[in-house]
Amino acid sequence: MKQEHLNIIPTLGILQDKDVALASELFVFKSFNKNDCIVKPNANSQNIYFLLSGLVYAQNKDEKINWYEFEGQSFADIESVFFNKQCDQYIRCAEDSSVVSISKDNILYLVKTNHKWAVWYALFLEEIIQRLYYYYKNLLVKDASQRYSELIELHPEIVQRIPLGHIASYLGISQVSLSRIRAGRQTKKS
Repeated sequence: MKQEHLNIIPTLGILQDKDVALASELFVFKSFNKNDCIVKPNANSQNIYFLLSGLVYAQNKDEKINWYEFEGQSFADIESVFFNKQCDQYIRCAEDSSVVSISKDNILYLVKTNHKWAVWYALFLEEIIQRLYYYYKNLLVKDASQRYSELIELHPEIVQRIPLGHIASYLGISQVSLSRIRAGRQTKKS
């Protein structure tokens, strides 16, 4: 694998170039086209992905958008990778996308054979837990308007990259409700 592809792997203040190079043969680079499916329901996906470019999202069988991940982020089907369950969602590309992936078995091999990778994995899992908690807390505490505002603040380009119907699904509201929220934001800015 090309070393520049591995720049996507967060070092978390632990890994040095030589540690990443040690693992380079365990990572796989792959490109996907817009609308390609990376993970399908009923599969047992054991890969953790790091998004080099593009945009991916998870969608359940009822077409509800569960999450989006942007360049520089990691993603996986959490239940499949960490609980060894079959996937119950699609992970699709919203745009042409490039990823670097590693299997859970290869991560565990690194953990068992290299102390720095063991510390890295603990910190990486902590980061995943923080992201899940943030998402969970937002769903419980914030209404759709607040979540939309925060989404736009974090990713102002999202409206150009994702269909409004998908954003509404992600927020758990109808497209009509999203239109009202957007109109209210535009009125407040004027």
